[in-house]
Amino acid sequence: MDNRILFSTAAAVAAASLALWVPLHIARTLVTPVEQRPERIRVMAASDGTVTLVADRDTAAPGVFSLFWDKRTGHARIGPVVSEDRKAGTVTRRVEAVNSGELTPGTRGYWSGYVYPDPEAAGLPFEDVTLPGPAPAWLIPGADQGLWVIHIHGLGGRRTTGLRTAPFFHRRGISQLLISFRGDGDAPPTPDGKHHLGASEQADVEAALAFAAGRGAASVILSGWSLGATMALAAAHTSEHRDLISGLVLTAPVLDWHRTLLANSAAARLPAAFVIGAWRVLGGPLHRLVGLNQPLDLRALDFTQVPPPLPVIILHGGDDARTPIRISEEVTARFPDSVSLVRFPACRHTQEWNSWPGLWEESVDAWLDNNAGSLKAPFGPPDGH
Repeated sequence: MDNRILFSTAAAVAAASLALWVPLHIARTLVTPVEQRPERIRVMAASDGTVTLVADRDTAAPGVFSLFWDKRTGHARIGPVVSEDRKAGTVTRRVEAVNSGELTPGTRGYWSGYVYPDPEAAGLPFEDVTLPGPAPAWLIPGADQGLWVIHIHGLGGRRTTGLRTAPFFHRRGISQLLISFRGDGDAPPTPDGKHHLGASEQADVEAALAFAAGRGAASVILSGWSLGATMALAAAHTSEHRDLISGLVLTAPVLDWHRTLLANSAAARLPAAFVIGAWRVLGGPLHRLVGLNQPLDLRALDFTQVPPPLPVIILHGGDDARTPIRISEEVTARFPDSVSLVRFPACRHTQEWNSWPGLWEESVDAWLDNNAGSLKAPFGPPDGH
C-alpha cells in the first residue's frame, strides 16, 4: 500500500513538473532570439546556372527564394524549379544570382523567403539611415516624396523581408523605408535580451513614422509581415502619428496572439493547456522565469474586434499553419467596408509573394488604385502596365 502511495505521489509530482516545464519551454522559445539558423540543406550539385537540392516542401515550392550559407556570408537567389527527380528525391532549380560566396556541391545552408540581401541586389537606389534606437534602416526614394511605405518585418526576421516587394512599390513611385527593430539582429537587443512580440518593438515603428514625417511624408502605408502586421495595426490605432497612416498592407498577419499560439500548438500536436500555460507565463508573475523583465500584455495588441480606421488589405496563404487564415477571414467578414482579403494557393508562412508574385502585386496594385483618394496615392499604373 505504501509503495502504491509513493508511486502515485511520484507520478503526480512528475505530471505537475511536466505541466509547468512545457509551458515554460514554449514561452522561453517564443521570446528567445535565434542567433543562427541551422544550415541543414545540402547542395547536391551546382553548375550551368542551376542547383540541385534534396527535395522537400520548401525546396520544391514554386517561386523565387534564397539560399544562405556560411552563417549568412554566402547568398544565392534561387529561381523556379527546372526539374525534379522523384526517384532520387532531388529538385533542380535555376540560380538567378550569387550575391556573395561560392555555391558549390557539398555546401550546406538554409532556405529563406528573402529574395534580395540588400537594395543594391534588387537594383534599387537607397540610402543607409539610422533611426533612434539606434535602428538601421534602408531608405528607398521614390518619385513621390509625399507617399511612403514603411516595411515592418516579423518575429525572427530582418529588414530584408520587405525587399521582395520593394521593386513593386518603387515602380509605383512610392518612397520606402525598410526598418529594423530592437532584438532583430540588426538593431540592438532589448534590455532583457528577449523578444517582446510587438509590445516594446512598437516604439521602433513610432520612430520610423517620426522619421518619415521629418523627411516630408504626407501619407504612410504600413506594410507588415506576420508580427509586423500586429505592429502595423497597433500603430494605426494608437500611434502619435496615426493621422499620417493612410493604409495597411498585411501579409500573413498575426492578428490574435492567443489564437495564433493555439493554432501552432495544434499543428505541433501539443495539448492546448500547455499553450494556455505559456500565455499565462508571459503575462503573469512567472515571466522572469523565461528571462523577461516585465510581463507581456499581448491582449493590448489584439485589434480584431475594433474597426480599422483606414483601408486594409490582407494577403494570406490558405494553408498557413503558423497564422491561420480563418482569423483573417473573420476580421474581413466583421469589417467588410475597410478590410479586403486575398486568399493565396498553397504557400509557406509569409511566402505569398515568393510563390505567387503576380497575384500579390496585382492585388495590391488594384487596392492602391481603388483607395487612391484616402491613400493619397500617385495616379497611373506602375511601369509596364
